[in-house]
Amino acid sequence: MNNKMVLAISAAAAISFLSGCTAYDRADSYLNKPVVSDVKKGMTKEQARAIGGVPATSSTMINARGTCDSYVLGNRDGKPINYFVSYDETRKVLNKGFQSCQEYDTNPQQGQ
Repeated sequence: MNNKMVLAISAAAAISFLSGCTAYDRADSYLNKPVVSDVKKGMTKEQARAIGGVPATSSTMINARGTCDSYVLGNRDGKPINYFVSYDETRKVLNKGFQSCQEYDTNPQQGQ
């Protein structure tokens, strides 16, 4: 192999490695969002909102019990990164996860 070929392959490998790190860093940054890392099951709705802030949407569940707040943490590939926090009838955090409230209400077992 000539030097130009080795250099091109090395550059391509470095770019691939660094782009993987960027995707990992983005995912890691979502995990560090207060609504993701600090909201815990059993907290009151007021405590959760004090941590997470004002949700993008808030709704009453149809298939799951209680109510739900949906947050948009960012965008990836032009699509929103959603995170939901659901509450039971006593206004305590019941479940949470990386879906919208609508997605969670469609299949309530999928939460974290």
